[in-house]
Amino acid sequence: MIQDIAPAVFHNEFHPRPPKGKDILLDFKGHEIALKKDGGFFTWPLAGVTDPLWLFDIDDTGIFLSDLSSFAPDYRSIFEMRYLRPLKDAFLAVTAWHLSCWYNDNRFCGSDGTRLVPSKTERALQCPHCGRIIYPRINPAVIVAIINDEDEILVTRYANGPYRRDALVAGYCEIGETLEDTVHREVKEETGLDVDELHYYKSQPWGLSGSLLAGFWCRTHGHREIRLQREELDRAVWRKRTDTFNLNDNPSLTAEMIHVFQEGGYT
Repeated sequence: MIQDIAPAVFHNEFHPRPPKGKDILLDFKGHEIALKKDGGFFTWPLAGVTDPLWLFDIDDTGIFLSDLSSFAPDYRSIFEMRYLRPLKDAFLAVTAWHLSCWYNDNRFCGSDGTRLVPSKTERALQCPHCGRIIYPRINPAVIVAIINDEDEILVTRYANGPYRRDALVAGYCEIGETLEDTVHREVKEETGLDVDELHYYKSQPWGLSGSLLAGFWCRTHGHREIRLQREELDRAVWRKRTDTFNLNDNPSLTAEMIHVFQEGGYT
């Protein structure tokens, strides 16, 4: 999955520092990332760039946020970055974008309108007037692999967004819900199916949606008519383990769960 970057190590311990040679500089414009013309990342030092914002480290390489617009970068869709290799490049790009979106969305205090400043002691923003602290937003969500009595898996396609390959039922947790409650609700809303025998699989940070994903296996029995929630899905079909799936080289929790199913897992 996208976070499986070994032997590289992700260090998100909070220890902001000045940039040093070969640290990576990133910039984002909406859903696009600024890259060099050859598709590589900008690196320190870079003439005219001063005081970039430290985000985290990969091994001993710092990842920094800075304004790179004056360097005429090649802007590429952030959603393409999941396919970058080595995998650590994909992970650092989408994780940095997650943090960049949070910084951009939280420039002023929601209580008194004062401009927020980065905390000096933790990964947070703080209001210098009222002291309010704002932490990075992480959205809990579920990925659900549904198996029927014929040992088939329900494969979906999202109705919206840029991702048009095979997917599983997915959705965000609502206020007052457990992860298990979310599985039942999202499956019922999107497909009309009732499920049981829930088994937790794995979790995954997914910066492209600012989420922490929790994967679940579950089963549905008997009647298998699917009633699609067209606002969320435009397709849902049952597939056998020997069928062909449209996943490409996708380092997602969804893709891993489908691969596990193909290889005979969760019986």
